[in-house]
Amino acid sequence: FAAVADIDAWPTWLIASGIRSVRRERTGEPSVGERLVVEQNAAGRAGTFDALISTFEPARRIALKGRDRDGVTIDLEAVVAPTVGADGATSELRWSIRIGLPLKYRVFESMARPQVERAALLDVESLRLRLESPAKG
Repeated sequence: FAAVADIDAWPTWLIASGIRSVRRERTGEPSVGERLVVEQNAAGRAGTFDALISTFEPARRIALKGRDRDGVTIDLEAVVAPTVGADGATSELRWSIRIGLPLKYRVFESMARPQVERAALLDVESLRLRLESPAKG
């Protein structure tokens, strides 16, 4: 969960989703009500989202809501739950993204959806590889 909630590090593993930078109001652990500015370049479209952390449950859940100047909205939620598998203790991540498009962009929805789904899968895989790689000393 610490890796998912490290908002400052999002540009290092949310590469396929095009997260370029995240500006925060404060440092340290995220908190409910904290405002963020997320710069993204995806599917040939650059956008800046004004976002708000709507939920933060340490070691378990983080969610945020954002909107860009064109009216595109994003709801992101990550929930991490400990599990016990055959090879010992592991964690399960549920990563969900809901993107709302204003009417003028809806015509592109069917084209963008597969790209967004692929980017999310690639980014979660990037996170997994990051977490499983030996620490660099």
